[in-house]
Amino acid sequence: MKGASEEKLASVSNLVTVFENSRTPEAAPRGHRLEDVHHRPECRPPESPGPREKTNVGEAVGSEPRTVSRRYLNSLKNKLSSEAWRKSCQPVTLSGSGTQEPEKKIVQELLETEQAYVARLHLLDQVFFQELLKTARSSKAFPEDVVRVIFSNISSIYQFHSQFFLPELQRRLDDWTANPRIGDVIQKLAPFLKMYSEYVKNFERAAELLATWTDKSPLFQEVLTRIQSSEASGSLTLQHHMLEPVQRIPRYELLLKEYIQKLPTQAPDQADAQKALDMIFSAAQHSNAAITEMERLQDLWEVYQRLGLEDDIVDPSNTLLREGPVLKISFRRNDPMERYLFLFNNMLLYCVPRVIQVGAQFQVRTRIDVAGMKVRELMDAEFPHSFLVSGKQRTLELQARSQEEMISWMQAFQAAIDQIEKRNETFKAAAQGPEGDTQEQELQSEELGLRAPQWVRDKMVTMCMRCQEPFNALTRRRHHCRACGYVVCARCSDYRAELKYDDNRPNRVCLHCYAFLTGNVLPEAKEDKRRGILEKVSSATPDQSLMCSFLQLIGDKWGKSSPRGWCVIPRDDPLVLYVYAAPQDMRAHTSIPLLGYRVTVGPQGDPRVFQLQQSGQLYTFKAETEELKGRWVKAMERAASGWSPSWPNDGDLSD
Repeated sequence: MKGASEEKLASVSNLVTVFENSRTPEAAPRGHRLEDVHHRPECRPPESPGPREKTNVGEAVGSEPRTVSRRYLNSLKNKLSSEAWRKSCQPVTLSGSGTQEPEKKIVQELLETEQAYVARLHLLDQVFFQELLKTARSSKAFPEDVVRVIFSNISSIYQFHSQFFLPELQRRLDDWTANPRIGDVIQKLAPFLKMYSEYVKNFERAAELLATWTDKSPLFQEVLTRIQSSEASGSLTLQHHMLEPVQRIPRYELLLKEYIQKLPTQAPDQADAQKALDMIFSAAQHSNAAITEMERLQDLWEVYQRLGLEDDIVDPSNTLLREGPVLKISFRRNDPMERYLFLFNNMLLYCVPRVIQVGAQFQVRTRIDVAGMKVRELMDAEFPHSFLVSGKQRTLELQARSQEEMISWMQAFQAAIDQIEKRNETFKAAAQGPEGDTQEQELQSEELGLRAPQWVRDKMVTMCMRCQEPFNALTRRRHHCRACGYVVCARCSDYRAELKYDDNRPNRVCLHCYAFLTGNVLPEAKEDKRRGILEKVSSATPDQSLMCSFLQLIGDKWGKSSPRGWCVIPRDDPLVLYVYAAPQDMRAHTSIPLLGYRVTVGPQGDPRVFQLQQSGQLYTFKAETEELKGRWVKAMERAASGWSPSWPNDGDLSD
């Protein structure tokens, strides 16, 4: 008993050594020769590549070796996860005595297929690997490191199966009468099958190097041809043999399932065998995860190639969350512009397609960090399905092609923001805030200069948002404050201040932001004038107004052009109607005290028209819809009667 325990302890110790050596395959000892392993030919997997696929690999060396490698990759992943493939490769029925226990037949098949598999591993490690390594050392025709990368940790896999797994199976079958069980053996050895993930993860790179050096080095190709034409290779290609380790774990799972089905209900090995099957499945999932990681890196590299491989964006730790075209809403132009977004876990790349796509397909216009980013929907009737992405470097107004696409983009942005928040609590406060909060358009004072503002669109104002002087095309042009995003005139933006979000470079800012950011006191001549009755900020949002929308102003009083005005009944001044030229104007061009006015239906023929009448005064308005007209009539009737929002049961104007 003592000797058996010491032998078992030594066996486990040697197992751990082999597992550790899986990270340094060149350091693993080599021992077994091909003729030492008795085997029968193993059934060839139906999806293994044949001669035609070998030719394709060779053809792919020139310009696009990745195309064929991706085919291999998808094939491997299917082999690990496809239940259909597992069902299609049924165990071979063994000839033997009809009285032999069915579960023992499965164990015997497991042993015989393991013998055949060890022979294949011997061929890979002791023949292909050693011959190529020996030729590389003696001729210097191709690098030794290339050979080591191609074969990855195949030496450790070969040592594990030839020295531990196969002998354990052999001993158990030899002692089957006294100890008819196999679950405990597989349980002990199954955790070491996770070393396959390193081999699988390296497979794509190995296939590329194999194709490249087969084409590049005649001596490399000569060694391969000589071995592949030998009897030991069975006239199969190296690519075919390299697939064997990937296919082996699903084969274990298949045989174990068959074994459990054949076991009697009360068999002592039932529980151990089921646990062993779960461990084999875990090992398969481990390899599958390696393939997924390999796919992620390949996809990431292809994205970087499309972006021109710029040094400041290439980072293998990044994860691409979403990419696709969007429309960029311009603050100057009426028509949105086509743009392309790449959203990673840590940054957004705002790109434009290149006209001449030689090399890179896109040009990166702006990189915006996800840290500190905010995203919200824009309630804009002119641009449906639009949303705002506000980052420290820049703020973008974007438009999707549908409501579903907009929601999908916003969810992707929010997922990236939430992930950054969990990793970096420093930015948590900056990334929070109620969605749809229209006050985000005007940055809080403590954020001025720290993050890029949302620029007010030119057509939303007709006058400077600081001094309220009207704009014109010649003497008073529009400018944007780079700190708050307001549209201001040249006189009100004749200041420079350093902005942290732009690497502390001086930028054009308005007089208010200049005073806040620099601490300098403004000259008296440039201080704000005292506000007049019409200098009231437009309450463009429902929470600031009782009613607001565009109305067309009809009649001679407004001129023959019948202009459209932004009409507002503010909550803090509920008895007055203010008419602005644009929603973001700081001064109204007309105010109408509503108290005492009578609201009447307009001329026959258009249900959207209504009028305000008092003595000799008559104002005619036309709403965009009949429903909107009804809400305006209700609001004006209340104001005309002296109604106040503070009264109880004030009702709702939306009905």
